[in-house]
Amino acid sequence: MYLSKALINGTACRNPYEIHRVLWKLFPEDADAERDFLFRVERSGQQSVEVLMLSRREPATAVTRDVRLMGSKPYIPSLQQDQRLRFMLVANPVKTINDESARLNSANEIKKCRVPLIREEDLRAWLKRKLEGVAVIEAVEVEKRPAMNFRKAREKRVGKVQAVSFHGVLSVTDPVGLISLINTGIGPAKAFGCGLLSLART
Repeated sequence: MYLSKALINGTACRNPYEIHRVLWKLFPEDADAERDFLFRVERSGQQSVEVLMLSRREPATAVTRDVRLMGSKPYIPSLQQDQRLRFMLVANPVKTINDESARLNSANEIKKCRVPLIREEDLRAWLKRKLEGVAVIEAVEVEKRPAMNFRKAREKRVGKVQAVSFHGVLSVTDPVGLISLINTGIGPAKAFGCGLLSLART
């Protein structure tokens, strides 16, 4: 795994899905591969955003008009059972409900829809479930982020992702399982900058 920082410039920085698409340019050797990186916007402005990225492949150092790799290093976490760590996560906590209009899918079943969790106790419970078996949350602060509106030009549709920031302290119960969770990411909307769990010493 590699932990990197990248700078996105231009109009792409205003659309979270475009940020994801531009980051693909850092992996030109296999453009048809499935996405194997997670990212999170660390700093944002009108003309540029700084992104933290965790990837299975080493990103290219080439500079293009809309993305520049600021730095990259191998990421090999070494965790111990009962180790206490600070954590940071931007996620998209949701629940699945039946479609309100009772629309049917191709199997003639009522479609399922994802809706964001709103109440703080539900958000805390969601995070606890996601970490169950690999870590215990000792303390956590929950902060809703501004909703991210996006456009998918190819599919000619718009949408919205309600991201939530979690940061606090956890205790490791399963080091191998937690590393696996870090690698795969937590929750949906990973193409919109959600799911990257960062750890640091307390």
